[in-house]
Amino acid sequence: MLDDYPETLMNIEWHNPSFTPGNSDFDIPEYSSRASMYGVGGIPHTQWNGVQETVGGYANGNWQAFIGTFTSLYNSMVGEETPYEISINGYAGSEVSYDVTISMDADMSNSNQKVDIFVVEDNIWSYWTGASQYHNARNVARDWLTTQDLTISTAGESETFSGTFDMDEDWNADSIKIIAIVQNYVSKQVYQVTAVNINDMNPDIDDDGILNGEDNCIDIFNPGQEDYDNDLIGDACDPCDNLVYILGNLNGDTDENGTPVIDIMDVLSLVDFLIFDDSYECQDPILNINGDEFVNVVDVIALVQSILNGDN
Repeated sequence: MLDDYPETLMNIEWHNPSFTPGNSDFDIPEYSSRASMYGVGGIPHTQWNGVQETVGGYANGNWQAFIGTFTSLYNSMVGEETPYEISINGYAGSEVSYDVTISMDADMSNSNQKVDIFVVEDNIWSYWTGASQYHNARNVARDWLTTQDLTISTAGESETFSGTFDMDEDWNADSIKIIAIVQNYVSKQVYQVTAVNINDMNPDIDDDGILNGEDNCIDIFNPGQEDYDNDLIGDACDPCDNLVYILGNLNGDTDENGTPVIDIMDVLSLVDFLIFDDSYECQDPILNINGDEFVNVVDVIALVQSILNGDN
């Protein structure tokens, strides 16, 4: 089925340490955590999109008997809509670096939404003593890299999760994939999954000659890596000039020399925030004028006093 539906079906094989092929290293410490998540008792156990399961097998590895059941489950889920898209890029060497980006094209609550990132090895030809036959093990779990909260919830937003892992000398590098999923940890529903062979990752997404892990604007061509305000975000993708958006300059205006101007317009911007509870990215770090834990009318007074004192 994986070969029949390569664009819409993905699996991860987790092997119980008590039931693995002879002389294999299929069992990993994270197995028990994943099995506990789904209440795995009897095996083989399949979990479809996190919410539908089958338990048990047929004698002598007669997998063909399951095709009807599995195809029905697949067909019942393949048309489900999801607001999430996942892209995986990075660079593969003795150490593999990756950037998993989740983007949204519709709104959805992020309550209990998690991002899991795994390393798997595909196409491992192995002998199963219990069935007295060889089997091509597909996408065997090698490492559970991370589980992190997904914080985005609105169409147009995106979030990137980056990291590295070492290649085990016993793995076949040509068969190693990174798999990322978005899953609700209460309902167990899987909302999106993407897999990429590490050799197919793009190490330089914007083709500017700077590897993703070192690029201060990963998605925008900027070979010069200009960063005027030295905030490690390149000018080409930096929405906020930190030399302009200084404390009090809430509207980000400057004079003819590029010097920030703090005046009554900034007071009005602060009042607007207090009334409408609405700000944009560049304002957030500079709203708290008096440096306490709260943004309130005291900050308005402090900003007015600063302007009257000529502290611009």
